[in-house]
Amino acid sequence: MKSVKLLSRSAKIVAGVFLALPAQPAWALQPLSEFLESGRKGGFDAREQAFVVEQRGWESKAALGKLLPSLSARGVYQYNQYEVQAQLDPADPATTLVISPQHQVDGFFQLDVPIVDVANHRRHSQAKHLEGASEAQQELVLSQVDTSVARSYFILVGASALMTSAEASLKSAEDNASFVTTRSDLGAATELDSARALANVEVARQQLADATLGRDLAARQLETLSGLTPTAVDAIPQVSVESEGPLSSWLDGLETPADRTQKELTLAAVEGRKAAKSAWLPVLSANAQERVTNATGFIGQPSVFTLQAVLAWRGDFSIQANAKAQTASAEAQAVREEKTRRTSKDQIFEAHHRVETGIVKVHSARAQADAARKAASLSEERYRAGAATQLDVTQAQRDSFAADAALVQAGADLTFARVQLRSLTSRPLDELSASLAQPRTTPSPLAPSPAPTGAAPSATDPAVSSETAPAPKAQP
Repeated sequence: MKSVKLLSRSAKIVAGVFLALPAQPAWALQPLSEFLESGRKGGFDAREQAFVVEQRGWESKAALGKLLPSLSARGVYQYNQYEVQAQLDPADPATTLVISPQHQVDGFFQLDVPIVDVANHRRHSQAKHLEGASEAQQELVLSQVDTSVARSYFILVGASALMTSAEASLKSAEDNASFVTTRSDLGAATELDSARALANVEVARQQLADATLGRDLAARQLETLSGLTPTAVDAIPQVSVESEGPLSSWLDGLETPADRTQKELTLAAVEGRKAAKSAWLPVLSANAQERVTNATGFIGQPSVFTLQAVLAWRGDFSIQANAKAQTASAEAQAVREEKTRRTSKDQIFEAHHRVETGIVKVHSARAQADAARKAASLSEERYRAGAATQLDVTQAQRDSFAADAALVQAGADLTFARVQLRSLTSRPLDELSASLAQPRTTPSPLAPSPAPTGAAPSATDPAVSSETAPAPKAQP
């Protein structure tokens, strides 16, 4: 089982940005539950796994078919060089008996009934467990589909929020550059101040271009995963920060889809081992055959039947070798099952602790971001009053950006830990959307944020691997 992984740091940086953003129109989405439902029905992985389950079901029925009676029919035409006849009464030509006609036609109809076939009984049991494993795997795949859809959902929300923030940042930089230019024309500001202000505008413009690209790509990715085209909503939502409760409530009595899949595969491997050993046992069967022919021979009847009971046994070295191989396979599968069970618990343990740690980090990052925004606002006011330099303003704005990035990082870490925790335990991910009912009411990206809330995931270029993409950094 492949474990569910958190997105890259770059994805988190983009997604969690809406923790600090206002309730403004954005490229947003329908409820998360609609995308989850659509992804389960139309997602590529979900559709593929549905056919795999169907395949395993028919394979199980095929194994059962070897234990049921079978009917076969066979027709044979045979040309004989010489026709063989016998004259039963030399005085009566009508008593001529054709033993072997020159043009011989035979029809055979046979019914075979297995009576005792232990090996095939074991193989049927193995096929049933493989079918059960595919059904458990389907549950796991659907859970992973939900995770991918939920991740993309939050990525798009974050990308839209980032775009809103970038637009506000660009406007603020342009206003500041306009003010500095005016002062420079009046001789109250230096050429260096003007150059710094214009450079800051271009940085903001690049950030807006990246945010727009991230939003468009995120929307495309969500549509690909779910088959549902995102539509606009009128606000960027918030996620409340709440504890997930004690770890024991997530671990006690837990059996994840991955655990169930490995359990069924272990049972299938055990049945495969038993089937291999049962190949040493004889097979008892019965058959009935009806023959229709024009070569009646001395019987003189065109149709005759026979009944047989067959006891067959076969032994060679390959049976022993196959039994040993299946034994080793069963032991290896038992180890995989144990490893999967432990890995699942380790991942749940990690995700739960990341949630609890993330809550603390979000509270701290909010306080830091609020202080940095206030410092940026004060530095601009002081510059306009002539009590600070343009360098102070630029540095304060960049410090504020870095603090917002840290807030985004903390919020995204928290949300992705929640997504992972629910995915690993097969709990519905649309539980997360229940806390998205109330939009944020922060009037401005630079205004103090409201009471600490939970994070929402990230937005980034979907074409970049979430495990390898570098995290964006604040401008120095």
